[in-house]
Amino acid sequence: MMNLWLGMALLIVVAIVLLAIPFFVKLRRGDLVRESANIEIYKSQLQDLENEKANGAISEDEYQELSAEIKRNLLLDTERSGNDTNHEGGKWIIGVSAVFVLVFSVVLYQHLGAENELAISELLEKTAKPDYKQEDAAALLERLYVQTEKTPEDVELWYMVGRIHFDMGQYDKAVNGFSQVIQKLPEDAKQDQAVAMAQLAQAQFFADDRKLNKATESMLQDVIAISPKNDTALGLLGVAAYDSGRFLDAVRYWYRLLRLLPPGSPNAQAIMGGLERARTQLTPEQAAAFKAELEAAIKARISITIDLDDSIKSQVPLDSDLFVLAKAEQGPPMPLAVQRLSVNNWPVTVVLDDSMAMMEDLRLSAFDNVVITARISKNGTGNAQPGDLQGQTGVVKSSITNANIVISEELK
Repeated sequence: MMNLWLGMALLIVVAIVLLAIPFFVKLRRGDLVRESANIEIYKSQLQDLENEKANGAISEDEYQELSAEIKRNLLLDTERSGNDTNHEGGKWIIGVSAVFVLVFSVVLYQHLGAENELAISELLEKTAKPDYKQEDAAALLERLYVQTEKTPEDVELWYMVGRIHFDMGQYDKAVNGFSQVIQKLPEDAKQDQAVAMAQLAQAQFFADDRKLNKATESMLQDVIAISPKNDTALGLLGVAAYDSGRFLDAVRYWYRLLRLLPPGSPNAQAIMGGLERARTQLTPEQAAAFKAELEAAIKARISITIDLDDSIKSQVPLDSDLFVLAKAEQGPPMPLAVQRLSVNNWPVTVVLDDSMAMMEDLRLSAFDNVVITARISKNGTGNAQPGDLQGQTGVVKSSITNANIVISEELK
């Protein structure tokens, strides 16, 4: 922002200089015009004297005396002209012009310029820095509200207003910000509406002392209808179900949410804790119903029989750590399904299916072609290391039901 004001000051100085140049040029030009006129008069008078002397009207002595008189008059007039010309008298115009240009420029820029937008941009950049403080958030909110008066239909501004109020714990004001977003979004912007409604419901949840009223819960159902993987909505609906004693619904919502979160993340661990508490509240009939739902959702299940090649049997210790995993032939490096077990009798059969996916989008059935690997780990870790023993199926269809692997290779 300081660079902006320095730039404006420089431009104002340049403008003042440009205003002053014509003033000085005009004064100097007036002096030159007067001097030129005096010289012409002087030449004309001398010419008249020469003509009179040539005609015998005046003598040589008279000519010399009159000529000297004309020269003295020219000199006196020139000096008088210099003294009469007041270059300082008009300079007050420059000062007045400078003040006018400065005030007018600042007022016009404040009204039409992007000073407020630049200030918002700088404050937003500061939010990611460790020295960002509550005072900065308050300053940013003030700037945002000023901007909403200029562009009241800008939904991004209102969304930022809602988010900042929410982060500051001002949930009622956050509700207002997100409500403005929903009101101003186009009818066909369904995904954006879902995001805004989820944020509004979350703000309302905290504003109502961590409770969901029926209207807010209904709005969250609308969010799920538009965006089935909205994690905010799934989490809040699970809370509402648990608080009202609908434990099976809570398990369903939180199980869906858990499949969307990165494994091992703090959010995933928190949801896992809630999910386990809800499961302990299920009746035997509800637990059986949920298990049946999970079974029905499994669209890919592969039974893999794993054996050892005779050439490596002597290298395999008892109670070997066996990792069996399926990866997409072309896709993310993350396994689609993993099993780990300790094996002391060979061959062994392992089942991989959709229920083992670490994330909802990374299920076996989501990819046509997969590669299944069986690896005996010497250090007990899932990552391949030199000295591990391994076998693979090659590329197979995820729709197959059975596969065989012979472990025969030592990784180098």
